[in-house]
Parts: sequence; C-alpha cells; structure tokens
Amino acid sequence: MSTPPSSILIYGICETPSILWNNYCLDPTVSNVNRQFICLNDELSTLRISSKGWLELKPEQLLQFQSNNDLNLFTKEVLLSRVNAFRRPIKNALLSYFSWVENKCLKISDGELSKDIDPMFAKADQLFFSAYLPLPHPKIVISDQDGKFQGVANFDLSFCISGKVYLITFSDGQFIRKSEREFRETLFKDDDKFIFKDLSKPEQNNGFDIEFINQLINTIPSLGQFPQLEELPHGIYYPEGLNINP
Repeated sequence: MSTPPSSILIYGICETPSILWNNYCLDPTVSNVNRQFICLNDELSTLRISSKGWLELKPEQLLQFQSNNDLNLFTKEVLLSRVNAFRRPIKNALLSYFSWVENKCLKISDGELSKDIDPMFAKADQLFFSAYLPLPHPKIVISDQDGKFQGVANFDLSFCISGKVYLITFSDGQFIRKSEREFRETLFKDDDKFIFKDLSKPEQNNGFDIEFINQLINTIPSLGQFPQLEELPHGIYYPEGLNINP
C-alpha cells in the first residue's frame, strides 16, 4: 500500500481496533460517519447529534417513539450504553453535558430566541438535535507509512467541530504508559487538526457540573454556539432516498 487511507476515530467500547482498521483499509469507501468509527479525512467537518450515520434508525423503530423527547432520551441512552461500566468519569461527563445542553435549549425556547432560529423549530426537544455529538472512548488509529496498524491513541471524550478533533481526558494526574505517550506524540506531531486537553473529572449529580462545563467550554468555545445553524435542526432519522445533507 503506497498511500495509506486517512486515519479513523473509533468510538465506544472496542477491544479489537486493529480489526476495524484492517476492514477499513480493505474498503476505504465506507461511509465517513458510521456506528463504529469516523473517517478523519479532509471532508471531516462538524458532527452534531442530528448528523447522519452514527445512529441509523429503521422506519419500524420509529413506532416506539411518541415525541421528540422520546427520541432525545433514546439518543442519550445509546451514547451512554457505549461507555465502559468501569469508566464512571466518562459517563458523568456525558450526563453533565446532556443536562447542560437541555438547560440551554430550554432557555432559548423560553425567550432567548435568535432571529436566526425559526420559531417552528425552536422547541427545546428539537434544538437538542443541534448540539455537538459527544464521542465516548475515542481511539485514533496510528499506522505506519504502508498503512500497517501500529496501535491507537486513547482518550476519554471527543468532539468533531469545524474540521478540528477535540480530544479530552480525565486523568487526574495519573501516569500514562510509555507506549500511550508515544502514540499521542506521534498523533500531535504533524497534524494541527487535533486539540488535546486534560480536564478535571466531572462530578456525579442530578444536574450538570458547572465547573466541568466551564472547563469544557473554555477548551471548546464553539460548544456554546450550537444553536447557531445555517439550516434547520434535523432529527436523528433520515428516510432512505430523502436528499438531506447532514
């Protein structure tokens, strides 16, 4: 292989990332966004909860939902199910992020409407779909010049926004293995699309950890501007054959 394909970001629980990488190398034309990984090519832009590919719903599955609120709950449960049971800080981070997003959506819906938001789509449960997609357990594949799998650089949480890949850890000062440190150094050495930050572990509570959210927004300022869309916020269902750009 003279030119290896673009790297991929595997997310969720995955014990054998090398198998996913090898399958991807055999068919690099696979969808850029799918249930297992994100292709980190030049087309990478912004992933929102409403983005097509990461969660595919069949028409018959829609029958179980009565409202957008049901769809929101389902979406959160899917993402939470992709967190390792022994990695509580990641689950707390997702719960805190979802609570913060819903709180912000309620405020906008209750009176902080921008002139750029269509009132028809300004309900809190609809605006929720516009929030940026959090990716738990992101793993960036490291390969050699021939595309041979070398390993993965592991992180705790990721967002893909405007062509940038934000990578978050909650190490709390813990030591990382030499091999992991080397993989990260390789990843950051020649590519400025990756932005890394180590944050304090979020607390578990019924609302959202304001200190954690402030750290997160300081790292990724655009998180707070998720309602500012050029198009109407779509849901998570894309009917087959319907021409909708995610």
